[in-house]
Amino acid sequence: MHSPVKRDSNRDNTMAVNKVFTLVFLKKNNAVLLGYKTRGLGKGLWNGFGGKVEKNETIANCAKRELEEECSLVAKELKHIGVVRYDLPYVNSADIVHIFTCSQFDGCEQASEEMNPIKWYKFSDIPYSKMWPDSAQWYPFMLQDKFFAARVTYINPDTITATKIEEFKDLTSALKGAN
Repeated sequence: MHSPVKRDSNRDNTMAVNKVFTLVFLKKNNAVLLGYKTRGLGKGLWNGFGGKVEKNETIANCAKRELEEECSLVAKELKHIGVVRYDLPYVNSADIVHIFTCSQFDGCEQASEEMNPIKWYKFSDIPYSKMWPDSAQWYPFMLQDKFFAARVTYINPDTITATKIEEFKDLTSALKGAN
């Protein structure tokens, strides 16, 4: 079940993966919780909740930790649905972001120092113009809980030069597809 969005055969496959991140999207009633980033990578943009995987930390544990740190919610069940590889030739590196969804959680959402404000957006009202440029390309897969792998090349922090997105039948296939 492959459905490529765009392919770029000139892509440089030699960049080493520099950092691994997680990103969690809480969903309820056809709405997704997003936070406005106040510092660090993505400052000034709306996004899900996540961050860098620390040494000796599993990807799932990182996702849970970052979610709680950034919006005070505790995931009862995470669904690992995909991965986005960001090729960044302008800094000669690549980053991997593991994508999770969650519809069962405890607590009451609260803004944090890093994500303020936080807001529920209907799927039809997501503020793509105030997000990373690639968000609109792969969010539809995430919103439908489809397993996917994406590869996005940025020539600079604001400009995408190539995108490839594929849907898969399971997570294992999606993770293999990210390479």
